Amino acid sequence: MAMKVGCIIQGDIRRGSRLILETLPHLFDYTVLSTWNDGQIIPKGDFELIRSPKPVVAGFTNRNYQRFSSARGLDAAKAAGCDYVLKWRTDMLPTRMAVNQLMEWAHFSPPEGTNSRIVVPAFRNISISPDSFSTMPDLFSFGHIHEMEKLWSDDGFNYKQMFNMSEQDRVALGPEYLGLPSLEDLYCAEAELYALYRSRINQHASQQLNHKSVAENYLRLIDHQQLGILWFGAQAGFRSLGQAWEHPWWTETQWAQHSAKIHPCGYHSRGLLGRLKKKISKYKIQQEIAAQENIWASQFQNVTL
Repeated sequence: MAMKVGCIIQGDIRRGSRLILETLPHLFDYTVLSTWNDGQIIPKGDFELIRSPKPVVAGFTNRNYQRFSSARGLDAAKAAGCDYVLKWRTDMLPTRMAVNQLMEWAHFSPPEGTNSRIVVPAFRNISISPDSFSTMPDLFSFGHIHEMEKLWSDDGFNYKQMFNMSEQDRVALGPEYLGLPSLEDLYCAEAELYALYRSRINQHASQQLNHKSVAENYLRLIDHQQLGILWFGAQAGFRSLGQAWEHPWWTETQWAQHSAKIHPCGYHSRGLLGRLKKKISKYKIQQEIAAQENIWASQFQNVTL
């Protein structure tokens, strides 16, 4: 029986969504748009539509919304018989995506007892001490549906809370960190995604893993620029996927060489070196936006959003 590869496009209908919903269904065997029953006008296209009520509590930076729409998309992809699935956003268009390349990345030396690695960008990964504050990016991910369920399912997720944390992490952090006013920033959406995923694979693997071992052995980190992504701004122009380059994000090279370091929490970038890193960060963001503008000018001159 042939493998079935699906795509979950989740989120609000935004600038660029029509083009994304026209393009991605041509690449996948099955596509589902998981969005909200709030009166949005949905573009026509070759995809299944799921409209859901938004969770009453949005969570910090709308993390509960993303979890809910992604989980409903996973349910639909599983019911449709998908073996592999891509989780994507309604405002990002890949211009150089090939399913066979995603599959090759996912099947790079998968850990024993798993069906694949999970393919994610490298840049929003960072290894932190305490480990619960480490992060992995939430913009897109690809893998076998059983592995994607470990990452994005909402089994045991409490939508009445602003954030969700496993009991293991609550014990590990204790009142020293849980009582900090900065907890919302330290335990960001990317940290929650990582910590809950790590908790699930710890249970599955019957061992205690940290971020460095998870990223090196369970994920396939890629340079997102290989996909030629256009990330549409809300009103005009483009957004940079890479942000805050003054922080020591992982790179694909570090992943391949197992050379990334573990850093103290707080994202330290002070003094002269910190100011220099912020200038470099601003330059890199401008470069990435310029690259998107070039792709748009060369490939989509006559397209109206």
